[in-house]
Amino acid sequence: MVALLVRLKLTLLRNSLRRSVWRTVGLVLAVAYALGLVLVGLAGLVALRYASDGLTGDVTVVAFALLSLGWLVMSVLVFGVDETVDPARFALLPVRSRELLPGLLAAGLVGVPGLATALLGLGLVLTWARTPLLTLVAVLAAPLGVLTCVLLSRAATSTLAGLLATRRFRDLAFVLLALFAVILAVGANLGSVVLGPDPQQLRATLALAGTVAAWTPFGWAWAVPADVARGAWAAAGVHLVLGLSLAAGLVRLWWHSLDEQLVSVSAAASGGSRVGGRGRVDRLFPDSPSGAIAARTLRYWRRDPRYLAGAVGFVIAPLAILITQLVNPAGGGGVAMLTPVLLAFFVGLSVGQDLSFDGTALWTHVSAGVSGADDRRGRVLSAVAVYGPLLLVLTVVAVGFTGRWALLPAVVGLSVAVALVGLGAGCVVGALWQWAAPPPGANPFQKGSSGGLPALLSVGVTLAATVLGSLPTVAVALGSAVLPWLGWLVVPVGAANGLVAVRLGISRGGRLLDRRWPEALSAVSEKSD
Repeated sequence: MVALLVRLKLTLLRNSLRRSVWRTVGLVLAVAYALGLVLVGLAGLVALRYASDGLTGDVTVVAFALLSLGWLVMSVLVFGVDETVDPARFALLPVRSRELLPGLLAAGLVGVPGLATALLGLGLVLTWARTPLLTLVAVLAAPLGVLTCVLLSRAATSTLAGLLATRRFRDLAFVLLALFAVILAVGANLGSVVLGPDPQQLRATLALAGTVAAWTPFGWAWAVPADVARGAWAAAGVHLVLGLSLAAGLVRLWWHSLDEQLVSVSAAASGGSRVGGRGRVDRLFPDSPSGAIAARTLRYWRRDPRYLAGAVGFVIAPLAILITQLVNPAGGGGVAMLTPVLLAFFVGLSVGQDLSFDGTALWTHVSAGVSGADDRRGRVLSAVAVYGPLLLVLTVVAVGFTGRWALLPAVVGLSVAVALVGLGAGCVVGALWQWAAPPPGANPFQKGSSGGLPALLSVGVTLAATVLGSLPTVAVALGSAVLPWLGWLVVPVGAANGLVAVRLGISRGGRLLDRRWPEALSAVSEKSD
């Protein structure tokens, strides 16, 4: 059964790559990125061979405890259930959970995260291969740690499978991810300010972090070699027993969850909704084809987790920078004033991916004879309705807390120009490249949902065009640093710059769509495994 499930996963992966060149390119890029991180990690672990036992123990325990925590957090909030070997697919087959569990565990290691973690575990063995005893202990502890990582992921996703499938949880997951990213950025900034450059203080903090991490479930297995190196045999024994008990408990929890999934009905009925007349959303836009498209996509911003994921992702970086600048006593507030411009820089990406999010429903535009210009204009209107208030709030907060009122005209003009230029670029790029996005209601970060090379081209070209198209406004804004009176010209110059760009984008993107509707529908309709 183990060989069968591993072969099944590899076969499904191979078939999905055969159907799409872009997925092959995406997998190659993912492997290259992971390989780079693994090589950096292995280089650090090899370098630790020449450090003291105490420093090596603290660094390895903290790093690998964070790795175990990452397996848990990312599997629950981002990746979800591995759909290629989803246990629910075996519900109609005469197979029991005790037969599936070893194979599913092995399949969990067959993939980029599993192989990368296994290689890092091997690096830990190399780090502690200082004496025969330490080598033996590391050989026992590293596989236990890798096994714990996979079991944490599988037990959590199996236990929470029903909850992970709900839209409410996915919405909450995006909020939690955003908060986690902001807290991480703020914590790193504050940590650098509080700790300072004092090596002794940094070493004391690392020792404290290593001690705390070693006594958390995420560090039990990884702490055993460090305890033995320090001569703390009692702590090593306790950590080993706790690590084995955790692995056994996770196996038992996973086993119980598999039993329930193999006898439960996976399909859930969904209730219908009543269709009424024009609501408040419809009245925001003109009674026209572009207005109808704008109203529809604006509703998606609230109901579709994929749109929420994009919006949260765009807001994370500006919000993190704003908070760190405000809480950092050394910050002057100038960087905080540029956070609205940073958010405006990402606005065009939303229009660039809209067609992909429509999926097979895009045929309604094709069959109804919607013009490309109306499609582009409607998506621009909905994006302005979403990001316009966010930019306004971010600008008011930045100015209110920093008191840099002299920079307000330049910031407003730059934000308007960059946002509108980005929307114009997104209109053209979105008409050129599309990909098969995860369907509505699915995890927007599930495997095979990255879009491959078309998505990379869409992002790269949109951002580059946004920078180039905004140069006239940027030049006037930079000139205002020398001639302050130029600051008041940034607003009209930025508005004119942005309006020209967005009109050109709607026109040219519309003409491209009129010629490429069949190709666009084919690209977004491609099935994914």
